[in-house]
Amino acid sequence: MLRISYKYNNKSVRRQTFPEILSLLRHPSHYLGSEINAIRKDPSQVRLRFALAFPDLYEVGMSHIGVQILYYILNRKNEIAAERVFAPGTDLERELRAANRPLCSLETGTPLAEFDIIGFSLMYELTYTNILNMLSLSSIPYYSKDRDMRHPFIIAGGPCAFNPEPLADFFDAIIVGDGEEVILQVADAWLEWKDAGADRESLLKEWSKLQGVYIPSFFEPAIDPRGFQLLEPTIPGYTTVRKALVCDLDGSPYPDRPVVPFGRPVHDRLSLEVFRGCTRGCRFCQAGMIYRPVRERSPETVLSLAERALANTGYEEVSLLSLSTGDYTSLLPLMEQMMKRCEPEQIAVSLPSLRVDSLTEKLLTHIKRVRKTGFTIAPEAGSQRLRDVINKNITEETLEKTVRTVFESGWQLIKLYFMIGLPTETKDDIDAIVHLVKRLQGIPVSRKKRINVSVSTFVPKAHTPFQWCSQI
Repeated sequence: MLRISYKYNNKSVRRQTFPEILSLLRHPSHYLGSEINAIRKDPSQVRLRFALAFPDLYEVGMSHIGVQILYYILNRKNEIAAERVFAPGTDLERELRAANRPLCSLETGTPLAEFDIIGFSLMYELTYTNILNMLSLSSIPYYSKDRDMRHPFIIAGGPCAFNPEPLADFFDAIIVGDGEEVILQVADAWLEWKDAGADRESLLKEWSKLQGVYIPSFFEPAIDPRGFQLLEPTIPGYTTVRKALVCDLDGSPYPDRPVVPFGRPVHDRLSLEVFRGCTRGCRFCQAGMIYRPVRERSPETVLSLAERALANTGYEEVSLLSLSTGDYTSLLPLMEQMMKRCEPEQIAVSLPSLRVDSLTEKLLTHIKRVRKTGFTIAPEAGSQRLRDVINKNITEETLEKTVRTVFESGWQLIKLYFMIGLPTETKDDIDAIVHLVKRLQGIPVSRKKRINVSVSTFVPKAHTPFQWCSQI
């Protein structure tokens, strides 16, 4: 059996790791937990052990900035150790089940069942079965009603937490909204509960007092005459859940020493969130609804974070994240300062989320000063009629002008994103996608060009104007 030892305060602590199977795995480095900036604490020196569980593969989860933020915030407290665990690849799962071994955390190789709290990220619905699989691999009962003092508390958060009922029976608590502040409140309540030696329900009652925390077991489902589910509260005074909200992003902790993943994650770059929320109101977009209101980080805060994080990671690309980075009010001044810092070291700056109508030649000039990073445009629909229906307020003329400007600025590849199955869609709307792409492909420019087209299906999301529309 392979074992690895780490030293904490000059004391060797052996961590339990997988059997001698690493050489049999496709990506063995994904299970080591020894990346740059990974935090390993002596389990005997902390009071709360918190597993951050991402129900997808390592290369996907390590590209998600939310995991990095919570990892950073929790580990700032000396009495808390936060560790990571991801859905295992099929090769590792097969070996674990064959050897009857549990799923373990990356940092200390601790079986998940030995943690105090396990927090799952609910990013998209197709990972729900992965959550159950991870619990199964850990010999933890699926349903919250079947867990007792021997088991960890299972909680969740993320965008899918805004529609929690499909998973409500599996979780002790679900955090709705921004997690930066409430996650520490949840942890502090656990520490007080542990000192008091009370039962599990006592902690759930304390958590129910926190803004943004939904305790499914404190509600009874019922069906109204229309066939819709209602929730009847069973605890006096606990009748609604108001989402958690971080009002000041400048004052909110953000990792300046993010973990640098092994291998090639989906997004291999330094990610800096410049603002949260969106003013556009596309009718299919859940993120644009649930992350309101818009809150910005100041350019000074972004620049300071970039300076420290680049020094601590060695990344060669910085990505300015938001739902629509082109709407950031200080984008041009920020880009000018970012390029002054990054250009001498050949560090590229990318803007992965830009609206067509926010692109200017001056902005493009800044972006390409180091190298031309990827360029993506999302018309979503091929016809103007359908773009109006979904509130995607861009015209075909604006699209054509933007594509021409991008190609003439030196880019050779543009990616276009469309959706099919949108409400009120007709065959003419689908044909319009083909006609629009052909029109854009036919734009005369003086250099070689290529357009890649991606088409996905519309998925109705809770809390959007299209939430009750059918899906193809």
